[in-house]
Amino acid sequence: MDEYTPCKKKDPTAREAIGNIMRLVRAQNRNKYNARKTTVCGYTFDSRREAEIYLDLLSRKQAGEVLRIGLQPQYTLLEGFRDNTGKKQRPITYTADFFVAYADGRNEVIKVKGVRTRDYQLRKKLFLYAMKDTEIIFREVK
Repeated sequence: MDEYTPCKKKDPTAREAIGNIMRLVRAQNRNKYNARKTTVCGYTFDSRREAEIYLDLLSRKQAGEVLRIGLQPQYTLLEGFRDNTGKKQRPITYTADFFVAYADGRNEVIKVKGVRTRDYQLRKKLFLYAMKDTEIIFREVK
């Protein structure tokens, strides 16, 4: 009678086992959309592209074209409220990546986006509706 073996593979060596564990640890730290956090000038950005845009804005600021750069400005799209059962509903907010005030007087909100999710598209549309009567320009960068 043959001996019962639940696995056809042999037990992994110590080196293979450590390699398997390290692969799992690396997979846990990976971003869903493969974006890598990048630190520039003491600020940590969600992606390398966002950090590149920030460096470009800094160079424009040194040249005098940009007056002010705001990081992660947050806008309230719908105030929080209590529904008809008394349950508190949280506000809907939109967080852009940069707010830029230019020397010529115009203001711009910049969002660096790789993957355009359904949630992002809805919030962007609500943001554009909320800002339709203002002088703020919205720019999406890929």
